[in-house]
Amino acid sequence: MITRLRAFSKRVLRPIASALIKSGLSANAVTYVGLLLSFVYVILAYFHYPPLLLAVILLASSFMDALDGEVARLSGSAGPKGAFIDSSLDRAEDSLFLIGLLFLGFDPLIVAATLALSLMIPYLRARGEALGLKMEGRGLVERGERLIFIFVILVVYSFSFPASEALLYLLAVLSLVTVLQRFYAIYSSFPK
Repeated sequence: MITRLRAFSKRVLRPIASALIKSGLSANAVTYVGLLLSFVYVILAYFHYPPLLLAVILLASSFMDALDGEVARLSGSAGPKGAFIDSSLDRAEDSLFLIGLLFLGFDPLIVAATLALSLMIPYLRARGEALGLKMEGRGLVERGERLIFIFVILVVYSFSFPASEALLYLLAVLSLVTVLQRFYAIYSSFPK
């Protein structure tokens, strides 16, 4: 769903990406900064820092993830190696963002279920695309939506833990729906 906002995000990201390129930063360096911020996030969550601070760090890490692709495109360095690094580290970041919720007292079972589903979603995309299917934009909650959900969960947590927990349950349900949507899209593409 958020992938449809790509044209708008490019207008915002392009000048920042150009400045980073001029300063000598590579797309991979931007990716590593995003990963580092996700480690900072989970460490601070472990030590029970305020959820609003965690939300800001998650936002900064997510911004790096949006920026690294634009830096790669503008610098002409986009390629399979960078895409592999970015995609792999995105999975690590997604895991760390959800693991951080454990340290804030969320139900371990629902965190584990949401984490498993969050890893299934990009796996199904990769499998579908390996079969020649267009998978981007398929499903209710792609990565961008999941990150926004976690951000909102952290913000709401500051005011009401029960409401933030309800949002996590909603994220789990929407992630399950997305897994089923992608699974069906791939399964139904095979001849009868």
